Amino acid sequence: MFEILLAIVAIAIWASIFIYYFRDPIYEWLDNRFGKDTPLADPEAPTKQDEPPTQKPSKG
Repeated sequence: MFEILLAIVAIAIWASIFIYYFRDPIYEWLDNRFGKDTPLADPEAPTKQDEPPTQKPSKG
């Protein structure tokens, strides 16, 4: 029984060290996998480049 307990403790320690060392890539993967997606730009929406330049009214 003691050997099983030691094996479980060793696996838990190993896993915690692994997760701590690779926490940034793991968090990035989790955010990419389960995080909220950013909305894509609407390709049909007019852009500022498509709009004609506005002219200021001339005085006079």
